[in-house]
Amino acid sequence: MTKNPIYCAIDTSCIDDADRIINEIAPHIGGVKLGLEFFTSCGIKGIEKIAKYKLPLFIDLKLYDIPNTVKKTLENILSYNPTYTTLHVSGGSHMLKECVNLKKELNSNTNLIGVTMLTSFDNESINEIGISGTVNKNVKNLSALAFDCGMDGIVCSPMEIRKVKETFGSKLKIVVPGIRNQTDNADDQKRTLSAKKAIEFGADIIVVGRPITSAASPRNAAEIFHQSIK
Repeated sequence: MTKNPIYCAIDTSCIDDADRIINEIAPHIGGVKLGLEFFTSCGIKGIEKIAKYKLPLFIDLKLYDIPNTVKKTLENILSYNPTYTTLHVSGGSHMLKECVNLKKELNSNTNLIGVTMLTSFDNESINEIGISGTVNKNVKNLSALAFDCGMDGIVCSPMEIRKVKETFGSKLKIVVPGIRNQTDNADDQKRTLSAKKAIEFGADIIVVGRPITSAASPRNAAEIFHQSIK
């Protein structure tokens, strides 16, 4: 393994907390994921401040809206040259293709990653909102749609990695949240696995948030995760 695949999810509303945590853990992570909580509080200035660390950025806003709105929003995101950014595959082929075409027009190197099924979902909760079938079946179908539309990769839980890898090999990057060590609290995640297992199964990027950021020592927690996959 030549690069560290661990992206730490910095889910905080305080830029000073984000700055302190990243300063501690920078030697043990491969990138930083900034999501909705961070962005809605710290905004563009927050992204610019975190960019000073020269770590790859994952801007994770999980875009989902009508195609024109998503395309215009994505254009703003791509101006910051993140390594990864996310769109909900369930936004449909029109939305996805508009975004893929925009990336090509702008000659962007950002990886467009399609969110399949959130890791907080299980079979019961997707049926509750009117989605038929199992989580596994929906991840399979949405991954195929992402591939057909020219997306660079998908987000899935650790439980679906092997099936996606078997079908698409290296044609789709696999980004995996819901990473927990045995002693970690699962929090609101339903489909979790260890960092080591996720990498063994074929994950390209693993996202770790609260097990690092809420630890008594984020530095030590990040180092433990890093060591576990070497």
